[in-house]
Amino acid sequence: MHTPIPPHLMPETAQAPWGLVPDLGLTVAGTASMDELLTLQDLMADHGLTLQPTRMLYDRLYALERLSTAHARGDARLQAVAQDLFDAYQRRGEWIGLVH
Repeated sequence: MHTPIPPHLMPETAQAPWGLVPDLGLTVAGTASMDELLTLQDLMADHGLTLQPTRMLYDRLYALERLSTAHARGDARLQAVAQDLFDAYQRRGEWIGLVH
């Protein structure tokens, strides 16, 4: 059985430089574009509301709650962005409206 050596016990010559992150060629694929999520974050901040854009990519319940809050605020631009994002989630098969 192979037991990995904890990084702090390895000699410095065997460790990668601090802060070095190898490029694995992977992309972050989310249900919504980060540009749209950042726009929503800015608009919500104007109304004293918070939003964690990256959490919107993986937490469907949080996404539904934040989009509902944004839509219920009454600001036409905020409602439009929230509706566009909700529709994007639905098109990509996330079905966040079905979260219980």
